[in-house]
Amino acid sequence: MKKILITLATSAVFALASNNTTTVSATMSLMNQGMEKIHQGFMLNQKQLILDGINMTQSANAIFKTVDVKTFIPNNNKVQVTKNINTNVTNDLTQLKKDVQGGHYSDATKTYGKVLNDCMSCHTIIRGW
Repeated sequence: MKKILITLATSAVFALASNNTTTVSATMSLMNQGMEKIHQGFMLNQKQLILDGINMTQSANAIFKTVDVKTFIPNNNKVQVTKNINTNVTNDLTQLKKDVQGGHYSDATKTYGKVLNDCMSCHTIIRGW
């Protein structure tokens, strides 16, 4: 059931890909939900909840490979930086999944921190924090 809901949520975001503003808003919401699931999974010691959150966040992050980020980044110098951050998020989520699947929860929490740092780096650029 959880996989069906994640698939439906991801499909809905992909369906909005023609409208970058909506896509960014919907994608950020999906990424937020995924990160919250990961956090909740750590707090409740629920491996599957962590993995579900990782999958949701990975699906949402993948959308940024298909949208033109130039439409919502005012300074084109920042486009490559956001692409680099997207790659970092992808790599860190992959590592996080490996850490969790291997039962290396201490390493997983450190990797989760890297993912969160990646998110904040992008928010700093996009929102001018």
